[in-house]
Amino acid sequence: DRYNDKLIGIFGLSDPIIGLGIRDRFIGWTKEQKLQRLYNCMTAYILGSVPPYNLVLGSKLIALCLMFPEVRKAFHDKYKDRVSLISGQNKKAHLIYIDTLGAFGKSAIYTRLMNWKFIDYTKGQSHLHITANGSWELIKQVVPDYIFDSYKFGQGANWKMRILKIGLRELGFSEDILSIGWQRGYYNCPLANNWQEYLLGKSNKPIWKNFKKSELVEYWKNRWIIPRLEKLENNLDDFN
Repeated sequence: DRYNDKLIGIFGLSDPIIGLGIRDRFIGWTKEQKLQRLYNCMTAYILGSVPPYNLVLGSKLIALCLMFPEVRKAFHDKYKDRVSLISGQNKKAHLIYIDTLGAFGKSAIYTRLMNWKFIDYTKGQSHLHITANGSWELIKQVVPDYIFDSYKFGQGANWKMRILKIGLRELGFSEDILSIGWQRGYYNCPLANNWQEYLLGKSNKPIWKNFKKSELVEYWKNRWIIPRLEKLENNLDDFN
């Protein structure tokens, strides 16, 4: 916030999950197509605003920040001369597609938000409720080293889930413990108009969506801030 030099919020992007069925079905790519173009996708693993900005829907602004041209540029500058660890190729560093998962069902952050779209729900299986409480260290002790080290590409999808299932069996627990009582909403935020054609390998040149930083911020203000400010002012007038 330039007015007071305080932090409004934060987002973090990471490599996408390799074996995410809901995404793969939505994009409609084959295993080979995914091998070639998953490189051009990233997942928002953390996204939100801090108090008091969360009270004025600051998280929606943070979600819009992912569309700033600076984000695409940062991705390109970082990866343009790097070789992919999976394919061993020097691929075009175009950030085409961003996605994320709601923590519990749907997320209010992305509701009615420009360019963010709810796709569907996951099947309701996760390791977070186990690994987040320190149990991962116990799992590491009971899984053989040669299996624990099988994290390289081509040795199976979702390494941590595979290791957990083996560890749970070794400890005498059912794999059902990985099932969670809620489904997570899956959202996408494509940065190119021809994102699907690009990810399917039908196009090698992205047609970028024309997002401008100032226009995105103005959109957030006009859509969510000004109406709430006007309502607050009217309520104060009625009170007086």
